[in-house]
Amino acid sequence: MISLSSVDRKQAFRYMGLPIEPDLHFQHLADVCEKKLLSSIAPRYCWKLFQKSDLQTLLIGQDIQIHLEHCDSVILFCATLSQSTDACIRAAQAEDILKGIMIDAMASALTEQLCDQAEQEMLSSFPEKYPAWRFSPGYGDLPLSIQTDFLRLINAEKRLGICVSDGGLLIPTKSVTAITGLSDQPLPKAKKGCAICNLSQTCLYRKKGVHCS
Repeated sequence: MISLSSVDRKQAFRYMGLPIEPDLHFQHLADVCEKKLLSSIAPRYCWKLFQKSDLQTLLIGQDIQIHLEHCDSVILFCATLSQSTDACIRAAQAEDILKGIMIDAMASALTEQLCDQAEQEMLSSFPEKYPAWRFSPGYGDLPLSIQTDFLRLINAEKRLGICVSDGGLLIPTKSVTAITGLSDQPLPKAKKGCAICNLSQTCLYRKKGVHCS
């Protein structure tokens, strides 16, 4: 059962480039924004289990192949805070720029929290398996162009109301597609995060000495 009752503010502030403990003005603004955001969300997710061999046309690129090298089955899943969250962000941006920025950052943090909880629920169905960390289109050389086929395979457009823009971005914006490999044996440690990110050389977070996750 998904329960998102608070925002990971440390993560949200990181997205905004703020100190982990900002001043009282920002703390108060965060209280207001968190309450507004939590009243707008409608978190949902869907998933489907596949044999890795059945996804050869979807799992393109060297990085995902290396990532799933020791896995024989794969979970494709999609999670969203839903369209109502996008509407909340737009309304906040129209009211006050700073409030809009903070609610957007909080929604991004909340999306990650949703994915964490969804993944825990899914993996509870496979207690005998060893999961790889989740890998999304856009990581490494896995292109965003697979998003349409990804959503089709798990029927996410019908089940969650998610579609893909011409640029390969998900709509609603606070939505995520991800791949979790499953293995019968413990998995070796693998590179993740900044090590395989396409934006690692130009990332504003890294320039500030922090990271986005």
